Amino acid sequence: MRNKEKGANAERELLKKFIEEGWMAVRVAGSGLLPDSSCDLIAGKKSKKYCIEVKTCKIKRKYLDKKQIERFILFSEIFGLTPMLALRFNREGWFFLNPKYIEKTKKGLVVSLETAKTKGKRFAQAFE
Repeated sequence: MRNKEKGANAERELLKKFIEEGWMAVRVAGSGLLPDSSCDLIAGKKSKKYCIEVKTCKIKRKYLDKKQIERFILFSEIFGLTPMLALRFNREGWFFLNPKYIEKTKKGLVVSLETAKTKGKRFAQAFE
């Protein structure tokens, strides 16, 4: 399965989860296709509103594009949404992480599985 297809499937899976849990959610048009797309999902329930960037990973570290994450955070701020990084590591499930826990490297940004486990939350914890 190609990376774009895998990412789109993960976005659809998470969208379905939000809807099943009683949230209103939409998948942002062009997410994963356009280099300037600012997020993958927008979800809300009552006064809680989130801008979500979805990432999947086969290994224990997910490397991120610094420019993309900066645009994601700026988009969230402009629209008054809480930014949330949704990470699905193979055989580990979903973790939801505040972008402040993204680690800087010499070449960009990274989130490790360990950081996701210690700083991140599962769906029920993140979206009570």
